[in-house]
Parts: sequence; C-alpha cells; structure tokens
Amino acid sequence: YWDCCKPSCSWAGKAPAFDAVHTCDRNDQWDWNNSIKNACEDGGEAYACTNTSPWVGPDDVSYGFAAVKLAGQGEWQTCCSCYELQFTTGPVAGKKMVVQAINTGSDLSDNHFDLVMPGGGVG
Repeated sequence: YWDCCKPSCSWAGKAPAFDAVHTCDRNDQWDWNNSIKNACEDGGEAYACTNTSPWVGPDDVSYGFAAVKLAGQGEWQTCCSCYELQFTTGPVAGKKMVVQAINTGSDLSDNHFDLVMPGGGVG
C-alpha cells in the first residue's frame, strides 16, 4: 500500500523505542518533530517518506516496512517491531522478507501485514 499519510508509529510514545518513525515534508525531507499533524488531515504537513521502498539484501532476503495488525496486540507491541515473513505461493514462494512495523493498519483484519510500496498507488 502507499497512501502518503503520516505512519501511525510516527507519534511520540507509540512504541518502546528510542525514537518514533520519521516523517517527511511535502518535498520528502525528514521532519524531526513528531508532533506535526498528519498530512491526510486538514492543515497537516507530515507525510510518509519515500525511503520506505523495499530492497533486496544479501542472500536474496528482502527488507522493507509494513502496516501490521496482530490479534491481541496493540500499537505498543507492534510499532517499530521487526518480523520475518516467508512467502508461500507465487513466484516468490520460499523467499523471505524482514519488515519493520511503521503503521498499525486500523482498517486491517487480524494477523495482517500490508507491505509499504511507495509509488504503488495512493490508498
């Protein structure tokens, strides 16, 4: 998915981490103030950054980011956490991807990973 909105894990206090997920301004430059309003709300200026594109690392393992919703876990447990996924069907069957949760995906069903793909369409 790619909706350009500020990831939910960008707000202070969402995760037991050193810092929240960074956001960008309209020119894709990092904002260092995690209290800036979400650009998907009226008057907001904080966007998702395009540097969240997935990439392939050594040993043919892919890396990226995702919106994550796990049964029985809230933002505190999922925000900024990393997960190893294994694809089971299609041309990527048997391949692995490590993702970091940067969004909670409130519109997702339980146990769902929605991979971040900048440029893959808005919404």
